[in-house]
Amino acid sequence: MMNIKPMINTPNLLFMVKHYIKRSALLLGAVAVAASASAGAYRDVTGQYITNPSFLAGWQGGLTATADGVGEVYNGAFNLYQTLPDMEAGVYTLKVDAFYRCGNNDYAKDNMKDGKLNYAYIYINGEKKAVKPLFEGRETAPNSTGEAATAFAAGEYVNEITVNHPGGDMVVGIMNEGCYADEWCCFDNFRLSKGSEDLTAKIKNADFAEGFDIQKDDHMAGWDIANSAGGNKIVDINEGGGVYRKTNASPYNIGQQVELPAGKYRFSALTFFRYGGAGNFNGKFIACKGEWKYVDGQSPKDYYEGKKYDENNTTDNAYLYVSFNATKPANLDWDEELGELTKGVDKRVRIKDCWELNEGNYAAMPENETRAAADGTQFVPAYETRNVVDAWDDSGKERESAAAFVAEPEKYRQYVEFELTAPAKVWIGIGKNENSPAQYWHPWADLKLEKWDENAQSGVADIVVEDENAPVEYYNLQGVRVANPENGLYIVKQGNKVSKKFIR
Repeated sequence: MMNIKPMINTPNLLFMVKHYIKRSALLLGAVAVAASASAGAYRDVTGQYITNPSFLAGWQGGLTATADGVGEVYNGAFNLYQTLPDMEAGVYTLKVDAFYRCGNNDYAKDNMKDGKLNYAYIYINGEKKAVKPLFEGRETAPNSTGEAATAFAAGEYVNEITVNHPGGDMVVGIMNEGCYADEWCCFDNFRLSKGSEDLTAKIKNADFAEGFDIQKDDHMAGWDIANSAGGNKIVDINEGGGVYRKTNASPYNIGQQVELPAGKYRFSALTFFRYGGAGNFNGKFIACKGEWKYVDGQSPKDYYEGKKYDENNTTDNAYLYVSFNATKPANLDWDEELGELTKGVDKRVRIKDCWELNEGNYAAMPENETRAAADGTQFVPAYETRNVVDAWDDSGKERESAAAFVAEPEKYRQYVEFELTAPAKVWIGIGKNENSPAQYWHPWADLKLEKWDENAQSGVADIVVEDENAPVEYYNLQGVRVANPENGLYIVKQGNKVSKKFIR
């Protein structure tokens, strides 16, 4: 049986494989693949141009809080990472102070044994290592960020992973696929090294000295949050993993002006929009804030089956946008409709509904309702189903969408594309003009800016010398290292030579 290291959905893994092929001049036997390789790929340039993409200096993805100088995500899945550009090939070690709890303290202490129920990892590119359990080898453990900081300072939860990086952009981070309610992951002090060389300075805000910056007094560091109603509105952070949301609330518009060189770009988020209540239970629709009742208006199924998605319906739709205005467009209508986007110049893309993205499969659709009633009746017993809200909550939680974004980022990544023929300042953002339709829900995470690189997949550059004495390494076509390859096509790396080989 093949011994395959588990793969995670890191944001830049596909690019890493392609860049790896480019730099090593992948050979098919004795024939270079330049003739068949497609040219170009998008590279993650978020960290170079966007300030506080996760509302935390330096970091991308999503989290729920920082306190006492440490980061934390409570009650759900998340992915928090940085893309380090153009890192040299070599062996790198990432160390992180971190622990993970799969449910409440009592449950985690009794059940997180022998690697069970541990869904949190630190990672470099496509290789990951499980984060230490909160109660590993101990009867008592930290129960607050302050106690976590004390434990980390004492060196009690050091996690370490070593990876042979092929060269090019490197993604380092921490993530959790999600488990049971009350799960908790706390982390601090990212350290990166290459041999004896300390490269921690490559990681911005590695010790979380600059904290998570969303305040209830209408402030989000680095972002303009003026909306179409003339006010300011921050995003909601609802203790359901590393996801932000708006639901059944005032208009919102989160935008930032960035200065970019000429090139082709795309701005994106992991996101979906939901029209109406989430579905039904015993004939009742599920309201956006977790209450089981009959909801006026239409359900997502009604919208989906009626194909009522109108790209220009700025009353109901939310958008990703890019604008060349000198000031941020608060109203996302076109200028000819008394809005602030210039038709034919600016761009906006309707954020698709979760029913669209899941092709009408209700079972696959992330929800945010509770699996319990206000009187305490539970529809789903605690500690039986991962990533659901198994107790009553009158505001709902984002646990299911957080887990979906981590598990299937390729499905939920939505883009607005644009091209600059000369350097320019542009506004990029996400927003909605109206508090409509009834019971709508809009979760999102991981704002990202990517730039097209014509040479990213080129097979003609960097032809290298073979080293017949170097150890042989095998990778599958997704870039995951395989210890004992069997029956399939693999990428084979020996020294500086890279080739494809079919193993029988």
